[in-house]
Order: sequence, then C-alpha cells, then structure tokens
Amino acid sequence: MAEEVVEEKEGKKSGKGLIILLLVIVILLMIGLGVMAYLLMSGDKSDGEKAETEEVHGAAEHGEGEEFAGHAKTYSPKYKQFEPPAPEAPPSYFVMDKFVVNFNGDGKAKFLAVDLQFMSYYPQVVGDTGEMSNLRPILKNDIQRLLRNQHYNDLILPEGPDKLREEILKVARNVLEKHNIYPDLLEDVYMTRFVMQ
Repeated sequence: MAEEVVEEKEGKKSGKGLIILLLVIVILLMIGLGVMAYLLMSGDKSDGEKAETEEVHGAAEHGEGEEFAGHAKTYSPKYKQFEPPAPEAPPSYFVMDKFVVNFNGDGKAKFLAVDLQFMSYYPQVVGDTGEMSNLRPILKNDIQRLLRNQHYNDLILPEGPDKLREEILKVARNVLEKHNIYPDLLEDVYMTRFVMQ
C-alpha cells in the first residue's frame, strides 16, 4: 500500500514536470513565430522602399544587376539599354566560328579545336543581327589569344575544360563592357566541341 502511494506521488510529479515542459516549449514557439513575423514584415518594408528607390534612381549600378520578371535584368543607364525579354522567353545563342589553334602541348598535343555558343536571354545581344555580330572580329581575336596561351597539362585535368569555359566567358564579357554593353546580359558559354591533338 505504501508503495502504491509513493508511485502515485512520483506519477503526479512527472506529470506536472511534463506539463511545465510543454508550456515552456509552446511559449518559446510563440516567441519564435512572433520574431519571425516581425522580421518578415520589416524585410518586406525595406524591399518595398528599395524597389521605390530603384524606380526613382533608374537601374542598378554595374555588378548589381538584379533579376525581375523572369530573365530580365536591371542595370546602370551608362550601358546600352535593351528591351527586356518576356518572362517565358527561351534563351538565344550566338555561334562563333570554329577555333583551331596551336598551343603549348609539351609534345603531347599541339592543336586545340573548340566550337563555342554564347547564351543570353537578350536576342538583341546574341541574335543574328545582335551586338555580338558586330563584335565578332574582336571576340575571335581575344578568344584565340586566350586559347593559344593554354597548356596541355591544365586542359587535361577534369576541371580544365570548365575553367577554360569560365575564362572564355570572362573575355567575352570584357569585350561587351568595353563597347558599353552590360556584360552580365551574356549568361553563359557552351563548348559544343573540345578536341586536343
């Protein structure tokens, strides 16, 4: 009988402890939800003020091209302005002439052949009559120079072609920027052929 009374008291104590623990958890959750709601509301307000500021002051400065409505970008008015693409617009491609260059192969490879396609959502930049068509000779010159300076030991690595792709994109963006075209309108470059002989 005495054992039953002791067990009953212990059961009541653990039941009270469980209720207190649950109350503490519920209170902490409510506080957390309140803080999160406050942060979300204050974040929305600052984003709204930011959007109004951008509308008043024009597009973002170079390096801060923010995306809106699909693939359209805002950028500084110091660059040539283009009609933004529709949100569902597919990408456009600019195909470069085939590149075949001599490069340093240490007797293992002497020729590098690369086919390139540049991608953008702005057909005014990469389309058949786009800005890059006018810059084709400059692009070809600068990319050939980059390809000639490659080394077989770097390109044979698994990440070699990807690093080369990044460098080619950087060269092309530099050419665009020199001609007052926002460089980040050029999204990517793809190598459709990469052969070393």
